[in-house]
Amino acid sequence: MKKLITFLILTYLSFTINSSAANQEKKLENKNILKIGVLLPLSGEFKDTGESFLKAIQLALYDISDENIKIYPQDSKGNAFDAYQSAKKFEEEGIEIVIGPIFYDSLERLGEINNITFISLTNKTNKIPKNTVAFGINIDSQINVLKKYFDEIKVNKTLFLSPNSEFNEQSKSIKQKDILKFYRTYSYDTNPRKITGEIEKITKYRERKKDLERRIKILEKSDLYKHKQELKKLEQMHTLGEVNFDSVFVLDFGERLKSVLTSFMFSDVSNKKVNFFTINQWFDETFFDENATQNLHFPSIDFDNSKKFNKKFSNIFNEEPNKVSILAYDALGLIYYCWLNNNFQFKVDQLYNKKGFKGLHGEFIIVGNQSLQKLKIYKISKKKFIKVY
Repeated sequence: MKKLITFLILTYLSFTINSSAANQEKKLENKNILKIGVLLPLSGEFKDTGESFLKAIQLALYDISDENIKIYPQDSKGNAFDAYQSAKKFEEEGIEIVIGPIFYDSLERLGEINNITFISLTNKTNKIPKNTVAFGINIDSQINVLKKYFDEIKVNKTLFLSPNSEFNEQSKSIKQKDILKFYRTYSYDTNPRKITGEIEKITKYRERKKDLERRIKILEKSDLYKHKQELKKLEQMHTLGEVNFDSVFVLDFGERLKSVLTSFMFSDVSNKKVNFFTINQWFDETFFDENATQNLHFPSIDFDNSKKFNKKFSNIFNEEPNKVSILAYDALGLIYYCWLNNNFQFKVDQLYNKKGFKGLHGEFIIVGNQSLQKLKIYKISKKKFIKVY
């Protein structure tokens, strides 16, 4: 009987010790797991965008090849309500770091979520929740590098043009900070039919055209050889006289930007004599087909790395990535780097490393609620993007 009792006690102790050891091992394993939430629009209108970003994150996982990283995707559906509901699920699961959401409007209620930091892919930085980092290519980073380039090429009479549209907040911020020291500022109607007329006024096109007509009439009355030679030259021109500015910065994007630049060309303002600048266009190759966009300058991320990312993404998924999705790739790399260099623990403070970080999109440092990127300047020339700074 005593032997039986002794056996049962030993069996119980052995089971208890082994169970305790197993639990300790499981806790240790969980401690070494990096759990990352992913909050993207995976259904609805922006489903394709969300899926492209998710694939970029999967590509980053593939490149890192660490089985201790686990991602937990949730659907934001591209709106604030569903983003909040999904974020609550992350909160319940004990997830402390989330990549996403993409859109600024989805951030509305995320400040109510406790113990989670969101690496949002938005480029808007106004009124960002305290628990969110805006990781997009923001206007501050773009203006900073443009200022350095302006100083280098010594432009000092820059016109600032912005549309009466969704860029109002950025336009207001640029004017208030006054970093680029604009010569004059203008706003224009977003209706393409009205843009040309407004650009004609800005460039004093009709006055310069009348000056040409007056000069031609005078020369037509002269028999002097030099006047006849001048007349031949003027008859090939559209206006007479130089414009009173040396550069133009247009805060716009895509097709509307093309309309503005074309209007300058129609107003006889040469992009060979006047420097034209705009915001990041994500290397949109449709600009190659427009005469008016030649020599257009813009700040952007590292072009060579962007091409490498696009090629690798296309080879693996057999489709072109959303051009902004490279930021999702870098966001995962950033989180992993912080976790790996802190004994397999992620702490928010690590994001604020004063030395900054380097990703595929380039060098950056997180200050406050935004990422400040060290961008480059490119210009469009002969169907190529040429780095000039």
